[in-house]
Amino acid sequence: MVFFFALMILLVMVQVILRFLFENGFSWGEEVARILFVWMAFSSFSYLTRNGRHMRVGFFTGKLPESAQKAVLVLCDVLFLLFSVVGLRSSWSLCMDAIRFGDELTAVPWNYSVLYFAGVLGFFMMAIRNVQVLVWRVCNRKESMARFENYDGVYYRNSKICFAPKELDTLEQLERVAEEKLEMGD
Repeated sequence: MVFFFALMILLVMVQVILRFLFENGFSWGEEVARILFVWMAFSSFSYLTRNGRHMRVGFFTGKLPESAQKAVLVLCDVLFLLFSVVGLRSSWSLCMDAIRFGDELTAVPWNYSVLYFAGVLGFFMMAIRNVQVLVWRVCNRKESMARFENYDGVYYRNSKICFAPKELDTLEQLERVAEEKLEMGD
């Protein structure tokens, strides 16, 4: 994710400098930046799925008893897994059609499958993460709601992220303390 984002920003910055200072730019710059953006977006699916950071609305489920909240979360995860498999199948079909028909990008002599394969990889990784999350929920079904939900991957043993600060900021420290107090029943 970070690699694709940094490369995209660098390419766009060079394009802007070339256009404004030299009134000329790369003919392929925008197209490669678009490809990098698509790859960045699809490569983030796995991370977001693992840590439960995808978009959701918890207002109504928060009003339900804990057992019903857990059932709704598992149902949503199963539906999300189904969505991932359908997305994977569709992306694969698009990729194969692009190869079969020889569809090429406009400014770069690459096949469109370079663009579509980002979807294949993204949905595949998301499906794997969905299975991991479902296994986590089954193994932790009797735990407290905070541990069962595991928002932001707090309870994973290997939750360290590269380039993450070593210490939590003050707000995150306060949130963790509040969560621990809630779990202990204070």
